[in-house]
Amino acid sequence: IRDTLPEQIRRTEAFLVSNMRVGARLVGFEREDKTEYPLEAVREAVVNAVAHRDYSITGDQIRVFMFADRIEVYSPGRLPGPVTVDNIVEERYSRNEIIVQVLADLGFIERLGYGIDRMIRLMEQEDLPKPIFEETANGFRVTLYGHGERLITTGAVDRSRWAHLHLNPRQEKALQYLAERGRITNSEYQELAPEVSAETIRRDLADLVERGLLLRIGRKRATYYIFK
Repeated sequence: IRDTLPEQIRRTEAFLVSNMRVGARLVGFEREDKTEYPLEAVREAVVNAVAHRDYSITGDQIRVFMFADRIEVYSPGRLPGPVTVDNIVEERYSRNEIIVQVLADLGFIERLGYGIDRMIRLMEQEDLPKPIFEETANGFRVTLYGHGERLITTGAVDRSRWAHLHLNPRQEKALQYLAERGRITNSEYQELAPEVSAETIRRDLADLVERGLLLRIGRKRATYYIFK
């Protein structure tokens, strides 16, 4: 997208929203319409890339990738000054002070120096994995995982799908939890079955994936499972 920085942000946001899934889930007896990702968190990721990229790097540009289960926002230039992936929430440093101030004056930045904090909070409020912050060889990447199939109203799962599979009681309990909540993580499974080891939990989940009941979403600590 070639335009002024504010228009780049607006047009990128419009593209992401137009290609984002919108669904619903049941909250009690009420239907709640939701977008696949918290829109404000997506905007924070895009604004952060525009505000803090290294504009001295030529031949590279901000890139936004939209996958089936995540959005990745890449900006040229590694983290500036004393900022690292480990202290990114606490440390404050601006590479492009004038650009940051202009974006703040235009309303794209709500509070100077707190975009990362806000992005994390918005994702947590939606019960989504925290954003993943990574430095690459020549840049910085933010990854957001969305609701995915959780947008489909829960409670409509056909339990006959696994009635004949002779699952163990832990797996039955986990599938019931999933039917009620829309997703399950490894740690949530562990809470449902504290009497068994982490390796047993891993095998149970892998078995459910192999049987075609669950779909694994995300990587490492951001991994969770939904119905396939």
